[in-house]
Amino acid sequence: MMRFLSLSLFFVLATHLPAQEFTGAIPMSMRYGLDPHAVPTLEASPFDATAAAMDDAVRDAANKLPLYARFVVAPADLDHSGVWTELPGGDRIWRLRVVSPGAHAMELFFSDVYLPPGSQVHVYDDAREQVIGGSTAAHVQADGSFTTDMVYGDACTVEYHEPAAVRGEGSLHLEKVAHAYRMVAQVKSGTCEVDVNCSEGANWVNERNAVVRIRVVIPTGAGFCTGTLVNNTASDCKGYILTAFHCTEESVTTNYPSYQFRFQFQRTVCGTGSATGSGLTGCARRAGSQDQGGATGSDYSLIELTSAIPGSYTPYWAGWDAGTAAPVGGVSLHHPDSDVKKISTFSGTASSATWGGPNGTHWRVVWTATANGHGVTEPGSSGSPIFNSAKKLVGTLTGGLSCCTTNACGSGTSLTAPDYYGKMSYHWGASNPNPTLEQLHWWLAPVGTATSQEGSVNPCGPIGIPELTLPSPEVFPNPTRESVTIRLPQQVSGSGSVVISDVTGRVVHTERIGGTTVLDLDARAWRPGTYMIMVVGGATPIAAARIVVVD
Repeated sequence: MMRFLSLSLFFVLATHLPAQEFTGAIPMSMRYGLDPHAVPTLEASPFDATAAAMDDAVRDAANKLPLYARFVVAPADLDHSGVWTELPGGDRIWRLRVVSPGAHAMELFFSDVYLPPGSQVHVYDDAREQVIGGSTAAHVQADGSFTTDMVYGDACTVEYHEPAAVRGEGSLHLEKVAHAYRMVAQVKSGTCEVDVNCSEGANWVNERNAVVRIRVVIPTGAGFCTGTLVNNTASDCKGYILTAFHCTEESVTTNYPSYQFRFQFQRTVCGTGSATGSGLTGCARRAGSQDQGGATGSDYSLIELTSAIPGSYTPYWAGWDAGTAAPVGGVSLHHPDSDVKKISTFSGTASSATWGGPNGTHWRVVWTATANGHGVTEPGSSGSPIFNSAKKLVGTLTGGLSCCTTNACGSGTSLTAPDYYGKMSYHWGASNPNPTLEQLHWWLAPVGTATSQEGSVNPCGPIGIPELTLPSPEVFPNPTRESVTIRLPQQVSGSGSVVISDVTGRVVHTERIGGTTVLDLDARAWRPGTYMIMVVGGATPIAAARIVVVD
């Protein structure tokens, strides 16, 4: 039986890895040794396990995103719930213990949140062994929503610290709890899977840094998928994440601010050790295939992060190819069963296929055994990319039959059974019947008509330079006040050009190469600052350098 590859088992590590960057401050109640039992308890509305099981069966039959958690109501606010405690110096804290009986883990969802300067929110379990926070105004979405990371067990305490200088200004409304009812334990993905930092991933480090785990939120609960940070022809560092439509199709506008994206969620060593990870919360919908998860199309969804990605996350904006050529060898990078990042390898030629709809919407791929295992895909891998041998994204995972053990994932599943990736070429628009604004070319090719794009460690600004094919030009003097000489790489032909732009992207000079490899330019009209020198061959950057202009 074909299966969609969304989450069926909820996997978490024993070591908690926050999906947000926190202050790391110790909660005030712990700092002052306050009694943790002197806190009122709010019990969430009952979780109906029978109804959830029945709905899970219906969802599975309809190939919907499996959920690891369901929402239960738990209304509370600073004025009518919890307890305030005065601290020395005029500061105060508000605490409330929240219980959802029987939950394996909990996530808290707030609305109408305002955290004034200096205030923080912490959430911790009853044993105070797992402490999340402190969260500040930087963690609150534009719509006033705020959501926490996972707290294990069926009880946790919310603590809000309010400094004396902003007394009475804060607002915090607990709305609901995500009651995790699926298996919450050290359940790993299949034993055949290969960690991305094994030898198989050595040549895919940049692409690895583009792949993220996504906590998807829908009106009734939450599940997991995989997505990819992708570049666009404007090279403007937009946080576009490409995933599968069947992952996001049930989300409504108010759900997207609560999506969570985990970067670098992978072991640092092959097959052993703890995982690392950092994350962001919040996105907005941009486009989707509107095809019932590939039933009538190629099953894609494009969302955009609402926060800038910190450089410490070492993000990579993946390149892509919307051409029709079948990939010959490549990899998929993914989070099976929401596990740490894995790599699956294919060495043959992908064949054109369908996922029950029009012909030619998907690539059919069969995985190959490698040095450290035989990577496949699993629930949670949905939306993950397939990269061709040129390291361009050419498809996104809809589902398939691959499995570590024959028939263990359903009849016909095995190590050598195929998986199906919606084609980037179909996402693009030439054969796509969706409106223009729902086609990927509208978003990923805002400049020009290219159907392929290079990846980049930082496509915008002076901090990063796209991955290039030639050595950097020699630039001297650097810094400069008046003139600059640029000596181009010997490999540059006479058909390209040199484009110089400032940190905002404003082009200050363009010059055809014209057969020469040395350019002498007058920089006196350029304002002091850092400039990017880009050597362009045709429409593709092939070499780059920076120059600093001083007074």
